[in-house]
Amino acid sequence: MRDLLAKYFTGDITEEEKKTLFRELGCDDELKKDFCAMQNILALAEALPEEKDGTTGADSYRNFAARLKKRRMKQLFLHAWRYAAVVCLVAASAYFLTLHWVNKERNLQFTEISAPSGQRVKVTLPDGTTAWIGPCSTLRYANSFNRETRNVELSGSTYFDVAHNPDKPFRVSTGRYMITVLGTRFNAMAYPENEHFEVDLIEGSVQIDNLSDDTDRLVLKPLEQAIIKNNRLYKKISNFDNEEYLKNGVVHFKRCLLGEVLKKVSLWQGVGLTIDSEVDVNYPVTGKIRQSDSLESILRALQSVVRFHYEIIDEKHIRIYR
Repeated sequence: MRDLLAKYFTGDITEEEKKTLFRELGCDDELKKDFCAMQNILALAEALPEEKDGTTGADSYRNFAARLKKRRMKQLFLHAWRYAAVVCLVAASAYFLTLHWVNKERNLQFTEISAPSGQRVKVTLPDGTTAWIGPCSTLRYANSFNRETRNVELSGSTYFDVAHNPDKPFRVSTGRYMITVLGTRFNAMAYPENEHFEVDLIEGSVQIDNLSDDTDRLVLKPLEQAIIKNNRLYKKISNFDNEEYLKNGVVHFKRCLLGEVLKKVSLWQGVGLTIDSEVDVNYPVTGKIRQSDSLESILRALQSVVRFHYEIIDEKHIRIYR
């Protein structure tokens, strides 16, 4: 599995290998720690201006990646933070370490940062925006970010504290929807394998557009939430607990339907979900769940407030039944 980890960070991993790696990250705590350590190092992706010798942040990464391929992963992670220190020292006179991959068809370079199940990754984007990437989520942006535009692509959930810049609106694309802001704090959730879409606004203002329907648009005020209802954007009062989420990765539910809670848990953990028809999915649940807790501990906690049984199948799927 360390070989797949090496491939992931050097950009040589296939989509099938990536799925295998992320499944293992969900059940191997040591592997998860190694992944997060390297992810945090690589998340220093803040490209500085080009040096006089023409060296770029991408060049720095390629040189670093070449060295990684020559070392065993075990040795790499034993000295992970030593590498980080070296990288940061070099960055003082050159560049921060950046992680890029190339779209050959359009000759564009992207930075892509992912968080495994049960974990969050905190990153600072080149414009000063801070992002807390949620479990089983990916944030992606072009190397031209903050030159003329500030556009990112989100798959999963991320909390954003956006740096204010009225000349360059910050835009988050989730595939079907576009979220536009100037400077604000909000949480967005849009997993591609699930139709669930949710935006909680903490501060400032955001506009949400349905990219396939010009008439489907919302503008949120602080403490409002956008969801999908009858296939259209719908606004309601938000229960998102900003401080506790940022500090401890705790999500607060207030009279949230059991079915919705279970759906979110399955997305955080990267597992499939089946709920038998006799289960009361409309039972209102109030409580707090820490995203880093194990799947079983979360399910047991839910069992203390609502009656159901569960079965975990091959660590890839959960079945909820009475």
